[in-house]
Amino acid sequence: MIPVKKHHPDRRRRAVLGAGVGLAAGAGFALPAQAQEAFPSRPIRIVVGFVAGGVSDVLARLVAPELQKALGVSVLVENRPGASGMIAAGQVAKLPADGYTLYMAPNTHLINHAINPNTPYDSVKDFTGITLLTTTPNMLVVKDDSPYRTVADFVAAARAKPGELSYATSGIGTTVHFAGELLAYQAGIKLNHVPFKGANQSIEAVVAGHVPASVSAVSSSIGFIRGGRVRVLGVMAEKRSALLPDVPTFRELGFKDLLSDTWLGLLGPAGMPPAVSGRLNAELTRILQTAEFREKVLNTGNEPVGLGLAAFQAQMARELDGYIALAKSAAIKAQ
Repeated sequence: MIPVKKHHPDRRRRAVLGAGVGLAAGAGFALPAQAQEAFPSRPIRIVVGFVAGGVSDVLARLVAPELQKALGVSVLVENRPGASGMIAAGQVAKLPADGYTLYMAPNTHLINHAINPNTPYDSVKDFTGITLLTTTPNMLVVKDDSPYRTVADFVAAARAKPGELSYATSGIGTTVHFAGELLAYQAGIKLNHVPFKGANQSIEAVVAGHVPASVSAVSSSIGFIRGGRVRVLGVMAEKRSALLPDVPTFRELGFKDLLSDTWLGLLGPAGMPPAVSGRLNAELTRILQTAEFREKVLNTGNEPVGLGLAAFQAQMARELDGYIALAKSAAIKAQ
């Protein structure tokens, strides 16, 4: 990432107009007599900020039954799509920090804060990071019969015609958009960004020959890769992906700082009691280590992770700083 100064925003928390009424009622507020109750003693809700069937939703529905078995209470998944997840995140941030309402957060949760000055919450300070659940590396892909056989081929073509070589992504302000800008910055090239409304559309544009390349997450493109319709030139990870062991990392190819992934983590409101966040972290860590669950996650194109509470909170703060710096450098703003 670009070297940055430490960012410590001093934001005034704003209420999300009209949001959270039904969610708050559904989640329930603890009564005084319940203040000392053992956790958990009632249903837990995992809020997803996107429509059913997306990556966040799929993972939430894999996690929920496992967490339900571990904790002995119902764990429900609720979809509250809109504003790239900001509606759901804003609602959860304002609820009691009792562990009964959680947010399934992609790392676009941090990007929203970095590119939108009107974000009604601080994406790090207003949340408790419970654990990093999964990650999938971002990558550069081309059509199976593309003349660009290597990353070096692609970079050379971009240098020959600055600003003419295009890459597709799932949208402006996504992790893959930031990954494409990071590639351009580190390679010293100028690329033309072509945003689509989703990952499938961006890959289909490459397959159809409309756009020469795409920066995409492995999880979003695994079906196209397995079907031989696209070729991966490089993954933006510290080590090779378990799903693509034959594909080199950009680090191997000389781009030592070109690291970018798309992750999912579970968050709660800021100020969760350590006993509650610790219990959730411990159970999720155990679940992520089971062979059966790991296989389910890998089948989605994601890799299970698991992080301690402090480590995850620190990672979010560090990544937010990087996103803010890159957004400023590449002039990326919310549309």
